[in-house]
Amino acid sequence: MKKAFIILAAVLFSSVQLSILQAQQQSNYIGINVGGGLGMPCYSTVHGDGSLGLGFGAGLHYAHFFGEHFGLGFGVNYSRLTGAVTYDFAETTQGLVHASNPGVSYDLTTAYDGWRERQVLGVLGVPVELFWRVPVSERNAFLFGLGAQLELPLQGRGIADEGTYATRGYFPSIGHTVENLPQHGFGSYGADTEVDIDNLRPAVSLLADLGFRFALGQQWGLYTGLYASYGLTSSIAAPAADPLLVLSPSDAGEAVYNGTFASSEVEGVHLLRVGIKVGIDFGWHCRQREVAEVSPVLVPTEAPQQEVADREAAERKAAEQAAAERKAAEERAAARAREEAAERERVARERMLVEQHREQARVELQRRVEGMVIVFDFAGSEPHIRTEDDLALRALCVAMQADESIKVLVTGHTDNIGSADRNLQLGMERAEAVRQRMVQHGAPAARIRTASRGEEQPVDTNATAEGRARNRRVELTIER
Repeated sequence: MKKAFIILAAVLFSSVQLSILQAQQQSNYIGINVGGGLGMPCYSTVHGDGSLGLGFGAGLHYAHFFGEHFGLGFGVNYSRLTGAVTYDFAETTQGLVHASNPGVSYDLTTAYDGWRERQVLGVLGVPVELFWRVPVSERNAFLFGLGAQLELPLQGRGIADEGTYATRGYFPSIGHTVENLPQHGFGSYGADTEVDIDNLRPAVSLLADLGFRFALGQQWGLYTGLYASYGLTSSIAAPAADPLLVLSPSDAGEAVYNGTFASSEVEGVHLLRVGIKVGIDFGWHCRQREVAEVSPVLVPTEAPQQEVADREAAERKAAEQAAAERKAAEERAAARAREEAAERERVARERMLVEQHREQARVELQRRVEGMVIVFDFAGSEPHIRTEDDLALRALCVAMQADESIKVLVTGHTDNIGSADRNLQLGMERAEAVRQRMVQHGAPAARIRTASRGEEQPVDTNATAEGRARNRRVELTIER
């Protein structure tokens, strides 16, 4: 398991904040709260190694207290949860029909190497809680909440962004294993795919709160505390029987990635949240006012003239002071706005210069790569690289280490000597040889894709030895 660092950022489900103000318990509260921490879909996989995830969100709440201690609350909130799992295994799916040969069945073997899938879920929660509050002073109190929350999934994505997988097919009718043929779906591929999680369903979670409420005035209050919740029911439908990945039945060169939640890797998913939250609320009473009896006391009908004048002077002075304070606050706010605008403009200029420099470097790198010629001996897969081309190849590898956005396609070509299938395989061997040379120079293997065109794309005639020598080559292309 990877370590998870709990963060404060956003929200969870709703809860209620309470207070004791001037020796009186308010009976109604409405407000908002935010929080964050450990927030993830909790599940076990057949072959994967899971890791912790972080969660955050926001919500509204309302609560009513029936007395000094007991209350009932409900609300609505939005939560974002994340999780991840890494696969290092091989699985075989038997009895598939290949798109290139509809009448022939085959067995597909997929080997995963450091394949990492992240899940991101968006959930709408509707909580209902019972609260118990314990006053510690006339203005502050502890509270404990316990209840249940209806989890309504809004969205879900599975994102594979690390590792590789390799596929090969075994055709029992001919007793032959096919691999290193990407155009038929059999090759090695890097992680760069996303899948919608479509089998999410409503679930129910048990939740609890423990916190402290500070009074900010006669009606406003600030709450801070801990929260926890765990799904009592699974958030996915019945477990699927499909593997993680199969080849498309309509396009042999295209893989269909089902993802963890839509495969046989998991049987159930339960939402887990643990963290810290803060909130602000507004409280009030709904009791009828008690009418006090007024004793028959004689009140003067007119105030003395001097007293009236003094009161009017005090009111004018207070109004002038309030106006001066408002003007000073407006001036401070305007100054801060100007400073923030200047800072945003400076940061934008710096980013533009960095992007221009990166684009110029990428154009120069593309120019050097396009001029590179890597040739091979007849029927050989060991490259002969000129000194200037090896320098350009090393520069490309260094650039890939510095810029994670650079991806390279290595394409192998042959002359027309031999069968088309053998030339297609030989082209792939040559592309893999150059790929290994780049990895030795420090290029990240996951961002180098190989392909073969065999004898299909000659650059010269195959009628002469010189022309065939030029056709035995490898081409490099920088991909966006």
